Amino acid sequence: MPTLTKMLQLEFQPHCFLLSPRMPRRVLQEKPPSPVALKISTTRHESEALFFLLGGIVVFIILMILVIIFWKLNKRKAELMEKTASATQQHGSVDLISGNLRTISYFGLNTLKRATKNFHPENLLGKGGFGPVYKGKLPDGTLIAVKKLSLEKSHQGEKEFLAEVRLITSIQHKNLVRLLGCCTDGPQRILVYEYMKNRSLDLLIHETSDQFLNWSTRFQIILGVARGLQYLHEDSHLRIVHRDIKASNILLDEKFQPRIGDFGLARFFPEDQAYLSTQFAGTLGYTAPEYAIRGELSEKADIYSFGVLVLEIISCRKNTDLTLPSEMQYLPEYAWKLYEKSKLMEIVDPNLHEHGFVEKDVMQAFHVAFLCLQPHADLRPAMSEIVALLTFKVEMVTTPMRPAFLDRRRIMDDENHSWEAISDSEAFTPGGSDSSSLRKATISKDQRSNFSVKQGTISSKEGNR
Repeated sequence: MPTLTKMLQLEFQPHCFLLSPRMPRRVLQEKPPSPVALKISTTRHESEALFFLLGGIVVFIILMILVIIFWKLNKRKAELMEKTASATQQHGSVDLISGNLRTISYFGLNTLKRATKNFHPENLLGKGGFGPVYKGKLPDGTLIAVKKLSLEKSHQGEKEFLAEVRLITSIQHKNLVRLLGCCTDGPQRILVYEYMKNRSLDLLIHETSDQFLNWSTRFQIILGVARGLQYLHEDSHLRIVHRDIKASNILLDEKFQPRIGDFGLARFFPEDQAYLSTQFAGTLGYTAPEYAIRGELSEKADIYSFGVLVLEIISCRKNTDLTLPSEMQYLPEYAWKLYEKSKLMEIVDPNLHEHGFVEKDVMQAFHVAFLCLQPHADLRPAMSEIVALLTFKVEMVTTPMRPAFLDRRRIMDDENHSWEAISDSEAFTPGGSDSSSLRKATISKDQRSNFSVKQGTISSKEGNR
């Protein structure tokens, strides 16, 4: 009690028991803190201050990193836009699309070298018109297809690169190949696509392959390509002509769903123009006659190429095979001759005969192909009509005319000869004359001299100057 009394003393004044506003005052005498307590308190305050300081530094560093990353991305994007503008000034009217450039990934050259083992030949998937395509694997395990443009092989390599990047990034569809990014380090022009497990269609139908495509899968590919073209021609915010529809440009995913690739030659159209007059570029055997002869390009050129592709898918034959007898070398012409004789089943892939198919469905596909190969562009159906014919399998009401052919019996390097676009002015009638109603439009010597023609790709000499 003495200790307690010493620590806490209450002082009462005489007036504390009166009715006075003054109240008792408690005088509290506290024991001063010990030195140990003071040290602990000081240490705690110092720790808190250090924590907040370090936290602020970390936040600042993170913000600076984000700012730098954002700045670099904007800088790379600005550089690409600047190169696009520079290419436009250098080449004149460049086939590029203004705006609609969504964000894509920019890959460093070293990253792509590591992904492809320095572009090792064992990773080579194939060679396109403007360079090889390699398989690659990113550090996170993502498989990619790396298209390395060969600038030294083509004066239009950079222009081709910019056109393809701007075009592909502006369109999206499940039947179009997806661009993941690009590389513009130094002189390099590289496109990075998603990897397609089953590679390209030509490897399955033209090369020796252990994989057999049944009719259901082939029809799926035909319909998928048709839908992709319908999107390009009619459903996209732009009106786009691919210009190079062929088996090697049709890629297949793990479920054999087709995706149209290689947009390097694609052109977009103003809404008020039926066709463009342009320098010819394309692949021999797939090209519409009005485009090859007169340079008149429209969506109907893609539709003609699609018709040739359908015949290749059904028959597993190349559109041109000079190792065969002369009457069988050009696939569309040979298929039409068999059609006239009601023997079309002879051209169907023998493997399909072994595994079975519905003849009516195959004939429907043949009929669509012949409609696409009509000699005049305005006679060919739109892709939306083709999709409807394939989807609903409605009975054909239009009888196809004799398709347009480029007569390969003429020799191009013989100055006395010319190629002929052969068409029929009347609808085909079974048993009718095969030659009495033919109308021929020849390519003059002057016109022919503007083309460099070889087995594979035809390109305008003027365009490569």
